[in-house]
Amino acid sequence: MKKIKNKKQISVLAFFVCFGFAGLVSSQTPVTLQDAVDIALKNNRNIKNEKLKSEYTKALIRSSSDIPQTGVTVDYGQINSALTDMKFGISQNIAFPTVYKKQKNVYTEEWKKSLLNVSLKEYELKKAVSLTFYNILYWKEKEKLLQETLKLYTDFLDKASIRLKAGESNILEETTASSQKSAVEIQLKQLNQELSVLKYQLQWLLNTETDFVPEDKKLFSGGLKEELSSHPLIQVLQQQKKVSEQQTALEKAKLLPGLQLAYNLNSFKGTGADDKVYGFAPQFHSVQLGVSVPVFSGGQKARIQAAKIAESIAENDIANMEFNLQNRRKKASGIYQANLDIVLQYESLELKNADIITETAKRQFLAGEINYLEFVILINQAVALKNSYTDAVWKLNQSAIELEYLTLNP
Repeated sequence: MKKIKNKKQISVLAFFVCFGFAGLVSSQTPVTLQDAVDIALKNNRNIKNEKLKSEYTKALIRSSSDIPQTGVTVDYGQINSALTDMKFGISQNIAFPTVYKKQKNVYTEEWKKSLLNVSLKEYELKKAVSLTFYNILYWKEKEKLLQETLKLYTDFLDKASIRLKAGESNILEETTASSQKSAVEIQLKQLNQELSVLKYQLQWLLNTETDFVPEDKKLFSGGLKEELSSHPLIQVLQQQKKVSEQQTALEKAKLLPGLQLAYNLNSFKGTGADDKVYGFAPQFHSVQLGVSVPVFSGGQKARIQAAKIAESIAENDIANMEFNLQNRRKKASGIYQANLDIVLQYESLELKNADIITETAKRQFLAGEINYLEFVILINQAVALKNSYTDAVWKLNQSAIELEYLTLNP
């Protein structure tokens, strides 16, 4: 039987242990895929962090009307004449109102993009949970198959030992049975390590210490569509294009003149034009209105040009992503169909053949019609068929999940 490969899981296991998952509870809780997804969406730290980012961008919308600080001045001295006077002044510069409106539009589109990023993270999490869920079921099927094989070789070893004592066989038969049994036991240990890592991974995705065990469901079920327009990756890029468009509009609005407002209150000590004598107390008012014209606008025009280039980049990103997803969908669809055909062939013929080989080999070995070497070859052949079927089911589930993610069905 084919040995189980260690897929660099030791380092992954160390990672999860370091982050507080060393103490698994002993009891195991069955969980469906939908329940696992729901728990992950509720508890996963990455999703929570992405939602906080969305709240952050929403809060920024209120900063779009950020008006510069108000200037307050006090003048004291010979302002109007040789006599000492006092002057109070308040001034305020503001951008043209259109600028604040465009700035709000940019922040609003950024907030919408952050909401779409939450959706994207949620779909990526669903895919990760689904793959881990069915990966655990895959290894559980492997474990079940190995346990059945172990029982076969344990019975074979017991009978070989009895035959050896009775003088009906030689030491080679017992040694062969023992080595086959030992090989299966080693593979079971490797498998348990693999399952342990996957359980830690599921706990990490669900952000829980509960020892969830996937309910036995061999095949992934999900409706498959042909549409890609609703994929969050495309939606995020489309929203980025809107952000770029609003950024261009904002940069253009910054070429509008700024507004200046000022109010002054000052004293005029001495005799005024009306032949009255005024004291030190400020009592004369004036208002100042002005505009700031972008005479040196080369830098701002360069920003407008850069914003337009950003729009083109966003548009190209959308086209590239649509092309990429379409090709991936076609490839995944072909792989899925091929894997489905293989699984159906195993279920219609090969698994039945494996059962026939196993039962016939056991019966003929006990009847002395075949020797121990022929028995081992036949049993390994039957086990290999069942093992290949388990691999085929896992590949089918992988391709189904990939296709489900690309066509993005909830």
